[in-house]
Amino acid sequence: MSIMLTIAAIAAAATTVVKTLAVAGLAVQGLKVIGNLLTTLGKALGLIKQETKVEDLGDKAIQSEYNPEDYDSYADYVKAVEDYDLDPEKSKLTTEEEKIKKGMELASGATIEKYKEFPMTEFCVAVGQNPEYFTDAKMKAIADDLIQKDGQYVSSILNYVNGSEKDSAKIQSAVDALVNVEKSVNSGISDKEAYKNVLDARR
Repeated sequence: MSIMLTIAAIAAAATTVVKTLAVAGLAVQGLKVIGNLLTTLGKALGLIKQETKVEDLGDKAIQSEYNPEDYDSYADYVKAVEDYDLDPEKSKLTTEEEKIKKGMELASGATIEKYKEFPMTEFCVAVGQNPEYFTDAKMKAIADDLIQKDGQYVSSILNYVNGSEKDSAKIQSAVDALVNVEKSVNSGISDKEAYKNVLDARR
């Protein structure tokens, strides 16, 4: 069944994602790593321009003061923000952390709007807990091989990674999917190495 979300609901959900990560007490560099990965995901899904950086996206959103509810879609809001011309002097008035958090909010919102059943908050928490595993290359593979095919399926993978999944069939399905991701990222990897990487990703 299709889920309809208002722009206000999408904006609220995106804000919740960032607040959840903030509670984790990540330093600016940690936030930047996750922010970069979220924008990589957005780019791979065709939601964010390839040249966009997470802190610039946040800086533009803050400076422009655009309201997502003034647009027909959250995607239109993100495009308008991306097209905004920054004032370098005003940029100095905002901390890097504030810019990164706002950029993460927009990247999250764009993904939530297009893939309504995608567990965005859980995904971001998993990335935040294991950024060494969720590299740029793997985020692109996850976008291409998993999210665009079935965003809801990602829940099983996240439950595997965070250790909460107990159903052996779902665990095996998640392992198989992640092994395929490993192989798409590194075509020369052996089955044994791919499985080891996937097993090491589980908390």
